[in-house]
Amino acid sequence: MEQQVWDACLNAIKEKINPLAFKTWFFPIKPLSFSGCELTIEVPSQFFYEWIEENYSSFLKQALKDVIGPEAKLMYSIVMDKSQGQPVTIELPHQNAMNGDFITASRATESRPKNTEEFERNLARFETHLNTKYTFDTLIRGDCNSLAFAASKSVAQSPGQNAFNPLVIYGGVGLGKTHMMQAVGNSVRENRLSERVLYVSSEKFAIDFVNAIQNGKIQEFSSFYRSIDVLIIDDIQFFSGKEKTQEEIFHIFNTLHQSNKQIILSADRPIKDIKGIEDRLISRFNWGLSADIQPPDYETRKAIILSKLHQSGVNLDDTVIEFIATNVTENVRELEGCIVKLLAAQSLDNREIDLQFTKATLKDIIRHTTKRLTLDTIEKAICSYFSITPNDLKGKSKKKEIAVGRQIAMYLAKHMTDSSLKTIGLHFGGRDHSTVIHAVNTITKRVDSVTDERKKIEEIKKRIEILSM
Repeated sequence: MEQQVWDACLNAIKEKINPLAFKTWFFPIKPLSFSGCELTIEVPSQFFYEWIEENYSSFLKQALKDVIGPEAKLMYSIVMDKSQGQPVTIELPHQNAMNGDFITASRATESRPKNTEEFERNLARFETHLNTKYTFDTLIRGDCNSLAFAASKSVAQSPGQNAFNPLVIYGGVGLGKTHMMQAVGNSVRENRLSERVLYVSSEKFAIDFVNAIQNGKIQEFSSFYRSIDVLIIDDIQFFSGKEKTQEEIFHIFNTLHQSNKQIILSADRPIKDIKGIEDRLISRFNWGLSADIQPPDYETRKAIILSKLHQSGVNLDDTVIEFIATNVTENVRELEGCIVKLLAAQSLDNREIDLQFTKATLKDIIRHTTKRLTLDTIEKAICSYFSITPNDLKGKSKKKEIAVGRQIAMYLAKHMTDSSLKTIGLHFGGRDHSTVIHAVNTITKRVDSVTDERKKIEEIKKRIEILSM
């Protein structure tokens, strides 16, 4: 019965969101039970649950009401690593709950294979080429990598048994693609889900393939890769133009995919933009999910710095942390490099790491400093334009000019700064992220359809630019 109810809900939701989003976020959900007006569904992880609630709760809520009725209630069962099967109640904001009740989530124990002596021996013997320091615990999650993070966690919990096969993670240099992919492999190994996990760079794969041809060992090469349970290949853009290598990858891919083995790939750009890759290979790479990683926003950069300092057992003054987070914006690797360089210079000079010392030490890395647009600047421009006070803007008044000004402030903050939804909501009166999302969507629709609204936004932007000088 629960399957029929859930299928009906899926049919209703499918019409309202794009096919890729539907496949990514609703295919992995399983209906567990249906009793009275209460439906229980299982999702692969805590983050998966949070993403559904943040982005698709309105569609889910409406579908449940349409299928079950106005008294519909929803429960989540969240599969968690290392859980003990103890239920936990998650209290959600009133506007996200069904009929004002709180949605309850229970954590189900992840099923794992028995740890036989033979399995453990094979696990210890197989060379994975994984770096054990790359784990989910040391990976900072932010708006810049949220989709890739969620998909990677899901893959780590059920490799080869999910909609994300292959999982393709793409983005610029130094943004954490390798870290994220290897975190999946390390998690799979740690939880004893597979003994045969392999990480390999595209360059090493191509070199080993050429050597196998020269030494007459191509059959051994091919058989080895077809025996892998979780195959992780880094920087596939380097396969461009290598026709024989691509042909071998094509056959390995087919074998693994048909056997429900997990494939994880990374690239420095979207698959469709890589020149010199065969169409049939591009088609297969697009069977699963492609998730991008963007340069980290300010909050994520600051979290990365704090994490690196924590690992090093060092504390730095907030002004130093904010200086680095503000000025190193494009590259996680460079961000971590700043901390390493600072600590190395400090140990040599035996000086306190203050702002002056930081600027001098990092002058080659931080070539120029630009004034960062702040939420306070947007707040001042909005208050000036609408002739209202900051207290009005951050308060609970629903007067039209104040409410509209507040929504425009959140809209501009989302598009003109790298602040997270949570930070924006907190700044403008302690509101939650769903309020910010609603404001952004509302103003976006007005800007797209009303000429006067576009002119108003442009005028406010000019005031912001003046205040930022």
